[in-house]
Amino acid sequence: MDKRVTLTAHRGWRAKYPENTMRGFREALKLDIDGIEMDVHMTSDYHIVVCHDANLKRTTDMSGDICKMTLEEVRKADAGIKFGEEFKGEKIPTFEEFLELMTTRPDIRLLLELKDY
Repeated sequence: MDKRVTLTAHRGWRAKYPENTMRGFREALKLDIDGIEMDVHMTSDYHIVVCHDANLKRTTDMSGDICKMTLEEVRKADAGIKFGEEFKGEKIPTFEEFLELMTTRPDIRLLLELKDY
C-alpha cells in the first residue's frame, strides 16, 4: 500500500488568494503540489462554473443562487474584492477556463466535487 503523503491545493491557494479563482489556481501551480481540489456548479443556461458555494454571497460582491443565474450574470460578480482590494476584478471562472490552465500541468491531479441543488 502506498502511504505517500500528497499535497492538494484546496480551492486553489485560498490562504493567500481568493478561493476558486484563476489567480488562486495559477499561484497554486507554482507550489510543490500533487493536486488541486475545486467545486463546480451549473448555471441556468447550462455552463459549468468553479465555485464552492451554491450562492455567490460569501465569496463575491453579489448574491444569488448560481443554478438560477445565467453565465453572464454569474460573471458580473467580483470574486476577489471580499478577499482584498488588490484582488478586485477577479471573476468566477468557467470549468473550461480552469481545464485550459491545467493543460499546462498534466502532472497535477484534479479533485473535483460536483455540487447539486
